[in-house]
Amino acid sequence: MKLLAVPSNWMKQPKFLIVLVILVRALYVIMNERGLNPFKKNLSKDHVFLTGAGMGIGKLMALRLGKLGCSLSLADINMKALEETAYWLVEEGIPIENICIIKCDVSRVASIHKAADKARERFGHVTVLINNAGVISGQPLESLTQNHILRTMNVNCLAHLHTVREFYPDMKANRRGHIVTIASVAGLMGCPGMLDYCASKFASIGMEESLRFELNKSGDSRFIKTTCIAPYLINTGMFEGGK
Repeated sequence: MKLLAVPSNWMKQPKFLIVLVILVRALYVIMNERGLNPFKKNLSKDHVFLTGAGMGIGKLMALRLGKLGCSLSLADINMKALEETAYWLVEEGIPIENICIIKCDVSRVASIHKAADKARERFGHVTVLINNAGVISGQPLESLTQNHILRTMNVNCLAHLHTVREFYPDMKANRRGHIVTIASVAGLMGCPGMLDYCASKFASIGMEESLRFELNKSGDSRFIKTTCIAPYLINTGMFEGGK
């Protein structure tokens, strides 16, 4: 059995091949950054409803999605933070007409309904839902209060169920949609001092997985996709001091 022969002068190939590889790679990165990758979904005509858009990961996602040409419905309970996000996005070149900021307390169903109506009134049906809003109490078991537990579970998990219920019918009717769950590595492993947070993130991952199976069973997965993201500790202020 002959092994594949490697030319002895393979390291002496014309330098233009190396240059060509570098240029192709650079072109790929540039196209990818601008949403022009032909192998990826084009988001330029999508209407994104993004919770927790006032700071941290949500703020950065808003910028990336804005640069891809999306219409942005940015929701957060902190209206001042939202206004700062919108101002920053405009400074970064995102057209103001593509931005709608909406005060929304995702722990309250009525607030979600009101925010959804405002988003639809501005840009039409939502095609991409990103459940990003999250809270953490950072308290050990003995210090957890009922309010801590309820707030964590309402924002980090139950809100996801309510937002999906809100936007899923339109996605199904229009045969187009993408539901994104920003979970956490804390939804895959436990951590001391984070009992309520870990429980809420385990629940959000379980919800996303069950939703994916349900979409597969109903046949809606052909045009409604799901993505679950589990970040590690990120220095956004939410986990300041965490190790």
